[in-house]
Amino acid sequence: MESMSDEKITINRTMVGLLALVCLGASLTIWLVGPTEQFWRAAFMRVGLLMLAFWLALPTRSREAAWANVSPKILIGMALAIVVVAIRPNAVKVAVPILIVLAIVGFVLRPPDKQRPKTRPSGSS
Repeated sequence: MESMSDEKITINRTMVGLLALVCLGASLTIWLVGPTEQFWRAAFMRVGLLMLAFWLALPTRSREAAWANVSPKILIGMALAIVVVAIRPNAVKVAVPILIVLAIVGFVLRPPDKQRPKTRPSGSS
């Protein structure tokens, strides 16, 4: 008899994405049809957003999982950001516009991709 730890569980990225879309669609439908069902709308919205984030983080054929290359510095920075928001929720009103501006500036000012020089064919010339 095999134990649970010996089994390898594979995650179907397509199924996670479809589940996220179904939950978000259900939330939208409940919002359009009956505004009185706020509990179910909120539940489907939260699960759908969580599944969408999970879908974005899963590996694809061309790239690793999103968390595969996270450095300890980034992890500590994210934890500190969560603590700051928990302590001072009003800091989000200031931090979000600053982060958007920094992201735009970082995107515009990033160094260009390095182009590899073409190699010459070996042989005598």
